[in-house]
Amino acid sequence: MDLEAQDDIERRQQQLIALVWPDGISERDRVVLDAVPASNRKNLLDRLEAVWRAERGEPLGPLADLARLKRAAFYNLRVAWRTHSLAGLVPHDTRSGRRVDASDESPLRKEAETLLRSNPLSRNVDVARRIMEANPDLVRTDAGANHALTVLQRLQRLVGDERRRLTGDPKFVRAAFGGEMVLDLTAVQIVLDGTERALAVAAILMETASGLVLGSALGRKDNGRALQREALSAGLSFLQLNRADLPPQPDTMPSLGWMLPPDIHAESLIQTLEPHVSELVMGRAGGFSFGQQVQQVTGPRIGRIPLNSRRTLLADMDIDEYLKSRVAPIVALEEARGIWMREVERHNVDRIVALTRANIIGGGVTDGRLAAVIRASLVALQSA
Repeated sequence: MDLEAQDDIERRQQQLIALVWPDGISERDRVVLDAVPASNRKNLLDRLEAVWRAERGEPLGPLADLARLKRAAFYNLRVAWRTHSLAGLVPHDTRSGRRVDASDESPLRKEAETLLRSNPLSRNVDVARRIMEANPDLVRTDAGANHALTVLQRLQRLVGDERRRLTGDPKFVRAAFGGEMVLDLTAVQIVLDGTERALAVAAILMETASGLVLGSALGRKDNGRALQREALSAGLSFLQLNRADLPPQPDTMPSLGWMLPPDIHAESLIQTLEPHVSELVMGRAGGFSFGQQVQQVTGPRIGRIPLNSRRTLLADMDIDEYLKSRVAPIVALEEARGIWMREVERHNVDRIVALTRANIIGGGVTDGRLAAVIRASLVALQSA
């Protein structure tokens, strides 16, 4: 493909992203898009444009032609788009390259460990991409786009496994602790009983190098702001009670990733927070954003409770249908909170051991750089 054709595809891609995701493309869809080789990008963009226009009521015949599919196959493509977003549009390909070796002694795992130790704040997907670039034989050049995406996803899982292993390593934790916190919001697999049954939603404040949940709160989806305020307050208490903070150091401030509740705009928080953080990343409602920052560190569950991030703000979810394929406790709010906090404690046990061995818990300060970020976040929430 010549440079002019590549430029045309890039321009079209940016135009479609602006149309389909006016508030910004989700991280999950960005991962899918980046994994598609340039030679197959036009086909994916044709499919994306076709389903997007079909959802807006345009005649289906010409759009099926644009996607190079028959009417029945185009119907299935629209279903895949609604269910899986951009991943549902990637053409399936059964050919494969070299398998991703995920054994404990895998050279790929060693590469992941080295990259994570050198930059603990790297996103799993970015580490996976670097491994993929360093091992081009993992992806066959003649394989389809779906194969490249599959390899990237497998590498992400490998990196995530390695990150979770490192949270129990006192040396790693000692070197990386306090570099980043995230404040996330996600549905969890607990059904709240009452006049209207609904999935519970948890606010989670986490230190990412250790995976420690500093504070958390559980409730209903409409109370995201209050839940995050409660999680922040619990985190502040944890640092104080356990002498687990780091001394203030103006040139070494933590970064903060914050998944905002839908009723809060990032612009109202930035001025309050920027003096206390090295980097501020605000997530917006929509797509698959909820819970992704926490899941990068913990995997799909906290303790024994699965995280259901994609269902965080679903207004029309059928709980009875949901329970046909899942086992979830159906309890009143207060009991749900007790169940959740027990699983948070279960999740934290090994992390507390590692932090104690690293002389962070019990060997730190009660009011330092993490507390400063938490207090600023509480002020920002109050004034937003």
